Amino acid sequence: MKGRLKEKLSYACGDIYGGGAFMVFSLLFMNFLVLVEGLPVVSATLIIFIGKLWDAITDPIVGSLSDRTRTRFGRRRIFFLIGIVPVFLSFVMLFYSFGLESVTAKVVYYVFAYMFFGTAFTIVMIPYNAILSDITSDYNERTSFTTMRMVFSGGASLIAAVVPGIIIKSAGGSENGPEQRIGYLIMAIAMGVIFGISWLITFLGTREQENLPPVENIKLKSYASVFSNPAYRNFLGIFLSFQIAVDLVLALFIFYIDIVVLKYESYEMIVGTMLVCSVILMVVMGSVAKKKGKVFPLFIGIPTWLLSILAFIWIDASTPVFVLFILAALIAVGSAAGNLATWSLLTDIFDIDEIRTGKRREGIYSGLTTFLRKFASGVAVLLLGYGLRAMGFDQNEYSLLKASTVDFNPASYAQSGVVLGIKWMFIIIPFVLLTTCIIFAQRNKTNKRRFDAVLKGVAAFKEGGTLDSMTPEELEDVLIAAGTEKAGLWGGISQKQRSVTHE
Repeated sequence: MKGRLKEKLSYACGDIYGGGAFMVFSLLFMNFLVLVEGLPVVSATLIIFIGKLWDAITDPIVGSLSDRTRTRFGRRRIFFLIGIVPVFLSFVMLFYSFGLESVTAKVVYYVFAYMFFGTAFTIVMIPYNAILSDITSDYNERTSFTTMRMVFSGGASLIAAVVPGIIIKSAGGSENGPEQRIGYLIMAIAMGVIFGISWLITFLGTREQENLPPVENIKLKSYASVFSNPAYRNFLGIFLSFQIAVDLVLALFIFYIDIVVLKYESYEMIVGTMLVCSVILMVVMGSVAKKKGKVFPLFIGIPTWLLSILAFIWIDASTPVFVLFILAALIAVGSAAGNLATWSLLTDIFDIDEIRTGKRREGIYSGLTTFLRKFASGVAVLLLGYGLRAMGFDQNEYSLLKASTVDFNPASYAQSGVVLGIKWMFIIIPFVLLTTCIIFAQRNKTNKRRFDAVLKGVAAFKEGGTLDSMTPEELEDVLIAAGTEKAGLWGGISQKQRSVTHE
């Protein structure tokens, strides 16, 4: 038990980078490019856009590469070791331009730096998202590992929302501008060291199964074929609708607090309340998931979030700030439930795919899922930006004025139409997305009993080539989980054909 706890802690350390680096980037990178490095807002946006396009190439490639890799350190863990130096260097490069003065040179440099950061992120996170099924095949134990991971990720996000800013202001001064360069550099070095060490711990403290499948040739149609898996299509409905809702709420939250309810002085405390509650509730949701199934936390968390969203209809500038703290805690219920459920459900898809195809394709699924999440969220945030601009609100102009004008007044900056627009976008968009998430969650067919039947079916195929050893009830569970007829399973093809698929 103690040894397994150590492995869970080591595994969870990987998402210190996933949660922490994402939070630092989201909060500080655009501000750094525009106010510290002096780049035009359009150029800063272009840098991030090009980086997202690069992700579209690297995510699937690293995913398939991790499926095909065979080393004495395993097929996934080796990427954690390889990624330590790129993780550190790329994070430092994001916040330091080595004395470049020309705007053009800086744009070119930061395009490369952001692409390098994206590549480093992909090198470690794609195998990380795939490795859990190689660590354990137990349904509840996977939930336990994922719970620990989400607690570490949430804790890292909380720290990353506070500590980097303290370092920057302590070393570079409190005024946003070029004088803060040294502060950003020290912050980047400190955080880069922490991120690199976290991957070393994950590499040293985890183990993969040794009976790996044969290496297969990955073709373009391999990526398209995963969409024939009904369980994966339904998972994407749950995963993407929830993750996009989270991204859009985070993107709108600061404007809602600042412009709609005029409580910006309490913004950090409100967000802090949300993050702390999310970390605490993650443990509760993990316990619920082990007793009721991985999808069950969604039926607690999402309705709670939806009710809190409806409460925002009556929120305005006269609302006491403690009400916002309560609503932030209620949002955290949904956030904890959704993050735990979505990442837990992904690992089961790998085994369902194996009983359908006879192949272990965790890397392909992980790479494609990560890409789809980035792409869908990127498009959603882009459309959100256009929607805000159509209402007469320029997010970039607002951010610049907010950071550089001492007497900036959000109440006078925002006209009444903008206030109403942001308010209803903050309510309607997540409500629609979270309702969609619940609809897909109700269609989920995999529970612990059916998952165990899938594992038994895979073992039966490997040993005897048939499902004859399974009871009719177990076979029915396999067919329901796989979403197919018996002929559509791996065992529905001949032994000769199965051997061909592994050549």
